[in-house]
Amino acid sequence: MQFKVNSDKYSFKPKPFPLFAFVCALSILIGLSAWQFKRLNWKNELISQRINSFELTPTDFENIEIPENNEFRKIVVVGELLNEYEMYMPALSKRGNNGFHILVPLKTEGGNYVLFDTGWVPLAKKNKNTRLNNRFNGVKSFEAVIRTSGRKGYFQPENDVKNNTWFFVETELMSSHTGFKFENNFYLEASKNGPNGFPLGNQTRIYLRNNHLQYALTWLMIAIGLIGVFFFANIKKIK
Repeated sequence: MQFKVNSDKYSFKPKPFPLFAFVCALSILIGLSAWQFKRLNWKNELISQRINSFELTPTDFENIEIPENNEFRKIVVVGELLNEYEMYMPALSKRGNNGFHILVPLKTEGGNYVLFDTGWVPLAKKNKNTRLNNRFNGVKSFEAVIRTSGRKGYFQPENDVKNNTWFFVETELMSSHTGFKFENNFYLEASKNGPNGFPLGNQTRIYLRNNHLQYALTWLMIAIGLIGVFFFANIKKIK
């Protein structure tokens, strides 16, 4: 292919192998960009679903037929926290401070046992003796958020049953540890603080990190750059 710029003539005639490599690389880059745009739409819809569910008016827990299909729905449940069976989950607070989530069995009015995340406490308050004034005793009404049982992350360690340290929610193993048969596939997170301010409730993370637009544009810019490099590397001035 020949073309003219001002009074100069140029030819563009890439060799077969560089052209093949260019087409393959460009296809991969455009494909990655398109995939990230697809992921962007998926993540936006997921965040929107979480927000819509979370902002609904709290309903009685007994009205939820399949709790695991109603994640992030706020509910009101009546029951008793069995505080002597505390379990500790290392976690950062919403403000980024080190501490623990305190998980305990909740015995509902119907006699079922549900794993209940009472909220977050700082490192200095892990010992239950430092929180004697931060416990709900007896049958109470609790506002909570439905969460589905966790899965072990790629870099997460296994749950340490011996030291009662849990890195993700594993209801079956927690049932074995406490001796109570928890409802599987879901648990509850407190949406309000405990007595005298601790544990801190409302630690549910609704918003997800969403960098897919940045990734999509990055792959697209690399593709555009590749086009420019390939073009200028294969043009020659005709004398």
